[in-house]
Amino acid sequence: MGRSKTMNELKSMPRKKILMNVVALAGFLIICMGGGGAIGAVMANDFGDDSDWYISLEKPCFNPPNAVFGPVWAILYFLMAVAAFSVWTKTGFRKRPAPLIFFFIQLVLNFIWPLLFGTARQVFAGFVEIVFLWVFIVITIFLFNSVKGRSWSHILLLPYLGWVTFATVLNWSIYDLNKDNPDVDIGYVVGQ
Repeated sequence: MGRSKTMNELKSMPRKKILMNVVALAGFLIICMGGGGAIGAVMANDFGDDSDWYISLEKPCFNPPNAVFGPVWAILYFLMAVAAFSVWTKTGFRKRPAPLIFFFIQLVLNFIWPLLFGTARQVFAGFVEIVFLWVFIVITIFLFNSVKGRSWSHILLLPYLGWVTFATVLNWSIYDLNKDNPDVDIGYVVGQ
């Protein structure tokens, strides 16, 4: 029933609106996946096997292999783009801007974290920043859930929240394991 209703709505939609939706979806995909991919490309030497600094860090036993991060982030950025697009189709940027404003704030915070942790090598600052990111993701989830007709869109952000929760624990663990190691520069250390 729901699928045929959606198909009927799509069939009755003017071509101009369909084109606008296709362009908007492409825009969300480019911003999320392209932005994430660009950050990943720029940061390639700051993380993983290409970074002497990152290799020198002591990591917890639950640190995933480096090859996991790229595919996971690609899936998460895709889900984020689809969720934001679905909200946009109901609210636009003018009708009810708060959900998308918070979405873009958390996306900017997402793009900032690797710069703090990897490029600047500020592991504690990265931890503080990722906590703010986590809070903004939770707010975004609540706001997406409140959009009538798109309350399912927040579900697409739950894997992202789970991954960032894991990344927060991982960030803290790396900080905690390396804060007393004089041979590794992790930036600011609390209490020193």
